[in-house]
Amino acid sequence: MCGIIGIIGKNEVSGDIYNGLLSLQHRGQDAAGITTFDGQFHAIKEAGLVSQVFPRDSLKKLKGTIGIGHVRYPTVGSILKQDAQPFHTLLPSLISIAQNGNLVNFKQLKEDLLKQNEEIYSTCDAELILKLLAKEVARERSYDAEAFFAATKRLMDKLNGGYSIVGMTSKALFAFRDPCALKPLVLAKRDDGYGFSSETTALEVLGYKVVRDVQPGEMIFIDRNMEVKSRVLKPGKRAHCMFEWVYFARTDSSIEKVGVYEARMRLGRELAKVWRDRGIQVDIVIPVPDTARPSALSFAEELGLRYTEGFIKNRYIHRTFIMANQERRDGAMKLKLNPIINEVKDKRIALIDDSLVRGTTSKKIINLLREAGAKEVHLLLTCPPLKSPCFYGIDMSTKTELAAAKMSVEQIRKAIGADSLTYQSLEGLKRAIGIPLCTACLDGIYPTHIPEEMMKSFEKQRQDERAYNWNAL
Repeated sequence: MCGIIGIIGKNEVSGDIYNGLLSLQHRGQDAAGITTFDGQFHAIKEAGLVSQVFPRDSLKKLKGTIGIGHVRYPTVGSILKQDAQPFHTLLPSLISIAQNGNLVNFKQLKEDLLKQNEEIYSTCDAELILKLLAKEVARERSYDAEAFFAATKRLMDKLNGGYSIVGMTSKALFAFRDPCALKPLVLAKRDDGYGFSSETTALEVLGYKVVRDVQPGEMIFIDRNMEVKSRVLKPGKRAHCMFEWVYFARTDSSIEKVGVYEARMRLGRELAKVWRDRGIQVDIVIPVPDTARPSALSFAEELGLRYTEGFIKNRYIHRTFIMANQERRDGAMKLKLNPIINEVKDKRIALIDDSLVRGTTSKKIINLLREAGAKEVHLLLTCPPLKSPCFYGIDMSTKTELAAAKMSVEQIRKAIGADSLTYQSLEGLKRAIGIPLCTACLDGIYPTHIPEEMMKSFEKQRQDERAYNWNAL
């Protein structure tokens, strides 16, 4: 899961893209990049945070009134510089793209391109999408909207996975989305131009007004005259990634017209319904900051319990779930949270968190509370048990790292040291978000066909990449 943004306007766009990427930093911490065009491509991309990749005055090099940007969270590929996006090509077609998502048939597509004597410089599936798109556009012998619609339709027929793409040519900004609309993508307008982004917030902070979400299987093409053309190229059955509302998206964003804050409030109320049947008494409700705050608040309100802050979060430590390996996550957790002793000492605590993936973070948080004098710690999760790998862009690609795939609820409870463990129900999750969702990581039902051998190949690839990254850090 990455963050993407694209802007076309009447003035230089690099500053707005930079500020938009700052608003999307929570979607990826491993690399960042911006590419612009003013007669030629100008690109800066590197491993690191947005503020590190673009030091003072660097944006002056990024000339142009059209550009795209990316923050990276790797699910295919490593965190090396060559995997940073955007990617661009001059031949056979002049195109640059940035992607959020993941291709299930990455290996097959790569092998096909190598057989055609194509050179692949990265381990990132976005490069493959770019090369395939450039070939298809070259067949059209044109750079107008109709050419891109025809080329992208043929491209979509080759891709299996979840993807949202922003891209540009010398004369236009474009975007398209997979047929299931697994990954978010929104169109917004300002007086001087248009923008695309993974989340509404990134454009709203720049003064844009949201127009609409890009539709499943749709491509939108905007030329330098600000003429907007769109076409649904390959419609599919909607299956929006539920993890956006549970964890990934910013709380002030809206996806598919569903506010993330409101959805998380409803998740808390649904969790309260499950908790009522447990018959367990607690003194206070505290969230694991920051994602779980709305859910903890609505949970407490629903049950008439006292809500309080139990932790102070170090704002300079970034999201631990999207760090590349367990060693980095463990190191960050030691510095990330500190309990407020006077609030938690001698209390029976309902601890609200968004989800439990590996269980290591939950165990450390519970230990922090016990060391601070908590009498009981009852962990409640707004997400149901994660039992199956995600092949579409959330970094849960191997069953071996999913606690719920190999242990019962009681076994997990003992392993993390909680007095009780309560999960959200799948029905409650669906009611809270209220739109068609991809819940493959919960129920094993994938919205696209994934052969068994492809699943095994993908899991092995990800395990190998993680082993490499650990040694490279």
